[in-house]
Amino acid sequence: MHIQQTKDFTMFKKLEGNRPINTHHIKRLANSISIDNQLHLHPIIINKEYSVIDGQHRLEAAKMLGLDIYFIQSDTISAHHLIECNVNQKTFEVDNYIDFFAIKDKLPEYIELRRLLNQTDLKPKALLTLIFGTVNQSLLESIKTGSFSFTSSFEPEIIDFFNEFMFYVAEKRVKPYSMFTNHNFTKALRCIFKTTGFEKEMFFKKLDVRWFDLKPQRNANDWYTLLISIYNFKKHIKLTEEFRLEK
Repeated sequence: MHIQQTKDFTMFKKLEGNRPINTHHIKRLANSISIDNQLHLHPIIINKEYSVIDGQHRLEAAKMLGLDIYFIQSDTISAHHLIECNVNQKTFEVDNYIDFFAIKDKLPEYIELRRLLNQTDLKPKALLTLIFGTVNQSLLESIKTGSFSFTSSFEPEIIDFFNEFMFYVAEKRVKPYSMFTNHNFTKALRCIFKTTGFEKEMFFKKLDVRWFDLKPQRNANDWYTLLISIYNFKKHIKLTEEFRLEK
């Protein structure tokens, strides 16, 4: 296979099933290329039908700048290679990796993680924070390399607690709903769940009279403090804060 070049952008087709075009990413690429054009070192990959398997954003950036695009055409490459190509891109998101290893490799841990994402309607960072308490580089690397696994300390009950909470706030029509689906809230909810002496039934009983206090907070610490105060409302034996959370 040899590298070809052209300014005839009409010859290329968008591959069905590829990720949506990100206009901000195109602008960033175009700015970088205008400063130092290295497109010849990064040819796009197309199949025999001229559908772009890898490099759709580079193609759009070259088109925007009116520059030659370099490409390699393969008669054997298939649409399946789209996933493998995207895995190597920095813009590939955590949920894309989860889908990749769950769907392509059918790894049980990823299938379960994908199920939990669908069940809770959380983004990966918020769900992983709910499960593990924090999201660090080591955890992200394990997800990206296909080596992710749930630790023995994973408590499925925390997922049940979150789902019960979300059902409760939906019934009360507490808004905005989005304040409960970010990692600051899930970190705080996990921490109150793990605070010594916490009783879930007592929490919901207190929430029945203090649900109006559920308003957006600045960070996980503020959420944790609020949840503790709701739990302790008119309670003789009170919970005390045990965690100092990252902002």
